[in-house]
Amino acid sequence: MLDDGVSPPDPDPASVVWPLEGTTWILTEMRDGDGPRAVPAGITSTFEITDGHLHVDTGCNTGHASVSVSVDTIQIGPMALTRMMCPDVAMNVEAAVTAVLQGSIPYLLSADVLAVGTATRLLVYRSDLPPAA
Repeated sequence: MLDDGVSPPDPDPASVVWPLEGTTWILTEMRDGDGPRAVPAGITSTFEITDGHLHVDTGCNTGHASVSVSVDTIQIGPMALTRMMCPDVAMNVEAAVTAVLQGSIPYLLSADVLAVGTATRLLVYRSDLPPAA
């Protein structure tokens, strides 16, 4: 700590881990049996856990579910989603998101990257926001 009471910046920002809860995670990649796919331009899908609830924007619809978090898994209850129809590209992202975000799913958090799912169905999220103090 500096004499003025201010802590110096972390010398290795990559060592900082964003908190799983309270961070808005933005979907950057979807992986399945066909390999990795980037989220199409113009589609934004987010994931946020706060106060025991998952809030999700699938890229088309929005929804929420009850959630409990353990060291390496997230238990997601039944998800309530709005039911808008969107262009096929957005509906494809929604299908990928809802296929993963159900039941007990493993996750891995590394710095500002969150991977949710398994090797056969995986969602990769990133947060560009600084970690909570």
